[in-house]
Amino acid sequence: MKSVFLSLVLVVFATSAQAQPSASGNSAGASMLQPAPASVSAPSADVLASDGYKALIADLRRGGYVIYLRHALTAAKPEPSLGDLSDCSWQRNLSDDGRRQARAIGAWLVEQGIAVVEVEASPFCRTRETAALTFGRDAKVNQQLLYHTTQSEAEVDAANGRLKARLGKVPASGNLALVGHSPTMKAAGAVELPEGQAAIVKPEGPGSFRVVARLTEAGITPVP
Repeated sequence: MKSVFLSLVLVVFATSAQAQPSASGNSAGASMLQPAPASVSAPSADVLASDGYKALIADLRRGGYVIYLRHALTAAKPEPSLGDLSDCSWQRNLSDDGRRQARAIGAWLVEQGIAVVEVEASPFCRTRETAALTFGRDAKVNQQLLYHTTQSEAEVDAANGRLKARLGKVPASGNLALVGHSPTMKAAGAVELPEGQAAIVKPEGPGSFRVVARLTEAGITPVP
């Protein structure tokens, strides 16, 4: 009986030990996980031929939209704390695939004649590089687009509120591009963006807007 009891104790102990998180509350593996890239495919021929698609492209050429772009694909690397944002060495930076992806998005916009007048980016290296590769220029760094898991709930809520207000404001001219992070857009607009995807936003007044399409390197897909 003693040997049976001892075996049961050892099994329970081993199971419990495996279930325990690391001291930081997240395992090292979990901190490096990124959402799986969404499949990228060009809009169907029916979509491309539709009046709604053609009207949206024409409207984007005229301006008045906000393009909220999540930074392109990154190399897996943990960021346990927020450091000096001018130093890229500790940050999760773009991978080669991410750089290719950012250039492809920019090339599609140019091909379609969709211009962006202003470009703003979160101060992280991955967002600034995405902006430069996509839009062909350095972005204005906007601290209000910053997001990091170590921020307090109050800081995150304030950032979400500021983004919501910004998305409701019609750009003074042309289109505005904001390059940031997914959690902020998810909270502000209920849209989750994989790396290298953008939400095409139609401002409708203070704090009010509609997400009318998603943008990937393959083009835009209207949102019903």
